[in-house]
Amino acid sequence: MKHLIYIAIIFLFATSCKKKTAVVIQAQDITSDGAAYAGQEYAVAESWTPFQETKSKIVATGFLDANGKASFNLKMKNNRKYVLGVSEPDNICYGGLVQHYLDHEKNNNVIFEYAECAYIKLKIDNVNCQGLSDKFVLYRKNQIGSIDGDFGWQHDGCVYWESNGYSTVPMGEQYYRWEVTRSGNTSTYYDTIYLQEGEQRMYEINY
Repeated sequence: MKHLIYIAIIFLFATSCKKKTAVVIQAQDITSDGAAYAGQEYAVAESWTPFQETKSKIVATGFLDANGKASFNLKMKNNRKYVLGVSEPDNICYGGLVQHYLDHEKNNNVIFEYAECAYIKLKIDNVNCQGLSDKFVLYRKNQIGSIDGDFGWQHDGCVYWESNGYSTVPMGEQYYRWEVTRSGNTSTYYDTIYLQEGEQRMYEINY
């Protein structure tokens, strides 16, 4: 019986002992700048489940520096979970960190990317219209991915169209590809523009 008690004590000690781990947080936008996250708060929550009831507590807090970075040491118990969270600024249109589970076995370098907001308005004008058989299909992407999914945005005939207002998009490169079909012949065109953070721009396609 004593041997079983000793084994249980050793097992409990081994699973609950703390190991010091280094944690580095870096927020960065598409230009590798983390200034938008300057001063944002981070926190690490520790959770465990004694007797089928999960409990948790905050074991580390702090703020990201002027470059969106922070580093600290954390003592973690092997039988517990540790989740890192970072607050997000209001002007973020992509990314940000919701939660990240920290690894007990190695140092944690947590890098998350984000993009601030820009604003664009779209105008499409068939200035060389040949009739109802004209077809226009627009595909849009940015540095994050496809805006409209895998489907093109199609307009038929003598089209003049302008969006009602500005759409909010992540800053950075915006990629446009459009196909124009007239008299059974299809031509494809490409364009790339760059939107600065907070920029408002009207983008026109005349075909």
